[in-house]
Amino acid sequence: MKIVKKGIIVALSLVMAQSIAFTSYDGGNIYAAQSSQSYSSTAIKTTVSKVTLNKSSANLIVGQSLSLKATASPTGASTKFSWTSSDKRVVTVDSNGKVKAVGKGIANVTVRTSNGKTACTFTVQTQQEAFADEVLKLVNAERAKVGAPKLRINANLGKAANKRAVELYTKFSHTRPNNSQWYTVLKEYGVSYSVSAENIAYNYDTPKEVVAGWMKSSGHKKNMLNPKYTKIGIGYYQKGDRVYWVQLFT
Repeated sequence: MKIVKKGIIVALSLVMAQSIAFTSYDGGNIYAAQSSQSYSSTAIKTTVSKVTLNKSSANLIVGQSLSLKATASPTGASTKFSWTSSDKRVVTVDSNGKVKAVGKGIANVTVRTSNGKTACTFTVQTQQEAFADEVLKLVNAERAKVGAPKLRINANLGKAANKRAVELYTKFSHTRPNNSQWYTVLKEYGVSYSVSAENIAYNYDTPKEVVAGWMKSSGHKKNMLNPKYTKIGIGYYQKGDRVYWVQLFT
């Protein structure tokens, strides 16, 4: 917009969304100008270029739950997350990313957007398996202090140990409910050995507590640290408020 005054062109700047009026008086020559100006804006939609999770892998025990957090980038991107499980027999996931372990195994939980996806791998164990792994870790840590070789989990020894743990509910003794000696269980599960030993315990709630208890007893400690043993089976059984533990060594 321009105003002419005595042959001079004067340029005016307009301010957005304002109305401006000018009147010029000069020897009877009047020039007036009025203008209004407005702008409309259109929102710019930011699309998702990447989606990430707060975990790439996790371990759960059957019955446990864990919430995953998904983040879209760039910051401020608007998106809707879609969650799926690769095996609902192992883990389930709801629309908010809450994962529940329902069965033993390995499964992926994937979060998807319209423009990408990522996943978290879940390994699910039973309480029995998780406790056995922790007991093994603690025992091998004690053996390392005295230079004894690491013990290895043996599947058949593990089955025998779990059988003995169940038997302890009926009779807490190294003698079995049928009055045979504890080592007869080894033959039942095809375990061959030249030397063997058994540790038993009850009413310890965690692996850390039961290993500490065994370490305070000279006989149990001797079995756990004996360098002649290279294999171990670990049993765990809970019945009501009673908890039973077994270690078998060969």
